Amino acid sequence: MRVHLIDALTESQIDEAVELIVNTFCNDEGEIEELVMKCYTGNNTDILKLYARAMVQAANLVGHIFVTTEGDLWPAPMISAAFCWEPGQSLWATKEQREAGFDQLSAAISPDTRVFWGEIKQVGDTLKAEHGLSSMPTDTFYVNMLVTDRHFQHRGFGTAVMKAVLAFAAKDGRGWDVGLITQSPENVRDSTRRVQRSNSLRFSEIEPYGDFVTMFVFDPYKTV
Repeated sequence: MRVHLIDALTESQIDEAVELIVNTFCNDEGEIEELVMKCYTGNNTDILKLYARAMVQAANLVGHIFVTTEGDLWPAPMISAAFCWEPGQSLWATKEQREAGFDQLSAAISPDTRVFWGEIKQVGDTLKAEHGLSSMPTDTFYVNMLVTDRHFQHRGFGTAVMKAVLAFAAKDGRGWDVGLITQSPENVRDSTRRVQRSNSLRFSEIEPYGDFVTMFVFDPYKTV
């Protein structure tokens, strides 16, 4: 396997990345399985597709996209991917990002789903305040989404992406912290344990907040 840092996805690759995200959160019958993602989307796969596209297109504009493939060559089928924003940037924080898909997503969600989004934002703001994280981090490289095709999970593809993310954050003396937010804690624990064993690295896990026990935030880890 190999991890590629992608300069820019083509339109067909954006479609593939969207499909990867959707397939990660859905079972073989196309039903959304993750509790928090059900709430984010109102348990609506069409909304999930809009959510995934807004995420991918925003990262393609101003973020960084890491993709794992089975072989060394790119382009090739995507097995795992991470969508990241460097210090001083944030997901959907700019008009350019919002116009690339978020505005369409926002217009499509139901009133109840919109209320949930507001509640989750309050949870996130509280967590950041409690753990000294700013809303627009100046020294944190945030992984806003890490996904692996469900048919390839627990085989090291997500771990490979995390290793590449950590190496990128430490490259050329950057010394950025790395923050990871997830709705799939067991998968992330597995990946971080693998990274810890192989690289002697450590993530500090913040406890679940509120009723949504699958919502975790990982403290930034200083990479140098």
